[in-house]
Amino acid sequence: MKTSTKVTVGLSLTAIAGIATTVIVSDLVINKVLQLSNRRKVKNFVKVKFKGNDTLLDLIDHLDDKEIAAIIRAGKKLNDSREKVAHYGENIKDATLSTKDKVLEMLDAYL
Repeated sequence: MKTSTKVTVGLSLTAIAGIATTVIVSDLVINKVLQLSNRRKVKNFVKVKFKGNDTLLDLIDHLDDKEIAAIIRAGKKLNDSREKVAHYGENIKDATLSTKDKVLEMLDAYL
């Protein structure tokens, strides 16, 4: 093999290794930032809804990242459920009004 070919292969392998390292490190950084963001969201929730309860804030400090992520997921599910209930409530209200109108029409026609 020529020297230039060996140098080209060596540089290519070095470039590939550098790119792989960059991808791995950037993925780790993104995950760490996401974990810190989730922890901050939970702390802000405690500060607003529980008036900064020191016991809860201390508890949050001792939870690991998986437990914080579970709290975030539970909060999202609760929010989705609340939206569904509100939607069903609107449907029930509309159906009740419609039934009331029909009953009143029947009474008017009968009387």
